Amino acid sequence: MKLCLFNVENFFLFSGPNGDGLKKPVDKIEWIARTIKDINADITMMCEVGGLESLDLFNTKYLNSDYTTFLLKGNSDRGIEMGYLVKKDFLLNTQHISHAHESIEFNYPFELADNKKLPPEKHYPTHKFSRDISELRILKDGQVVMILLLVHLKSKWDRDGIDFNGKERRKAELKALVKTYNRLRAKFNFEVPVVVSGDLNGIAQKGLQEPEFDDLYASTDLEDILEVIAEPYERRLSFFYFGKENNREAYQLDYILLPKELHPLVKKEDSGIYLFRDQSGVPLTYPKENYQRYALPSDHYPIVANLEFL
Repeated sequence: MKLCLFNVENFFLFSGPNGDGLKKPVDKIEWIARTIKDINADITMMCEVGGLESLDLFNTKYLNSDYTTFLLKGNSDRGIEMGYLVKKDFLLNTQHISHAHESIEFNYPFELADNKKLPPEKHYPTHKFSRDISELRILKDGQVVMILLLVHLKSKWDRDGIDFNGKERRKAELKALVKTYNRLRAKFNFEVPVVVSGDLNGIAQKGLQEPEFDDLYASTDLEDILEVIAEPYERRLSFFYFGKENNREAYQLDYILLPKELHPLVKKEDSGIYLFRDQSGVPLTYPKENYQRYALPSDHYPIVANLEFL
């Protein structure tokens, strides 16, 4: 079973009702389609999709309707959702579940302070995920054999100036994700592997993780696919940004995290960061200049995990 995680960056195939919006350039849509075809994953997990309508159009117009699409609207105020493309020749059944309605049991400090002064009916409610946990269950003969949890955690954009770099909100979302992971593991008696994937919007590499990700390793057995295959650090970069004076910033923000029972099943030679190819199929090196980055189809690179599973 081959899995691919891909943040496709503002993947809107439609403009807004007034012709506005963040419609993706056609050449980049076509490049993303070539990338997905080349990777040829059984299940492609996508972040920043502009709704089910965009995903369905992409599948029919650019992918020959070779996939079944799954997308449930989450809590994003930008309309960037998480979705799945599942190959139609993938023989197992799937069930899609949203966790967007669930509380992450978190309030900002100013909300907690105000709640102490306000009557209960005027209290700030606890927050939900910025987007969702998009859960896809894989079934064989009616039994769940694997669970995928796809996330896109709170970004570092602190629009309201209440949470510097979004750190506290992201930490709360990570804790809620870990809680969901452990609950599902226990529900299926630790016999069903649960894979966590997504854009975590922070550095979560084991041993180098930012503090908001500590709970990931303290409370689960999850391991980054790039750690499992012992990929060198310079090949773990999945996101590039060019700031002032063309200074390059590069991080791993995207992760496929595997429970320990799947580690021996990883096909190392066909797992890791996928480098974008040109139209002749030649892999391109990581961008060194701003213009090289903006020529790419996304600011995130796909990550692949190929497993000898089922």
